[in-house]
Amino acid sequence: MPRTPDQVAADDALTEAIDTVWRIYSEDDDPGLLLDYVVVATRRGIDDDGDTWTSVGSFTRDDSVPTHVQMGLLQHRLTRLKQSLAENDDEA
Repeated sequence: MPRTPDQVAADDALTEAIDTVWRIYSEDDDPGLLLDYVVVATRRGIDDDGDTWTSVGSFTRDDSVPTHVQMGLLQHRLTRLKQSLAENDDEA
């Protein structure tokens, strides 16, 4: 399904924001070309009955990153996060 003009603008803004954050936080002077990304976000709220709810969404570059690439990115990050947590536990 084609993206709407608002979706295209939002995707472009998200890509630019990710690229900016990467460049600012990266220690590398040339971080290379941003190709693909998966952003995972959560929202929380309270409904009319006072019950809390949580919603998790994921967003990919231009809504076009293949599933196998998304899985690879997420699995790689999860592995690195687990390594980091294990190293920090060893130091405690």
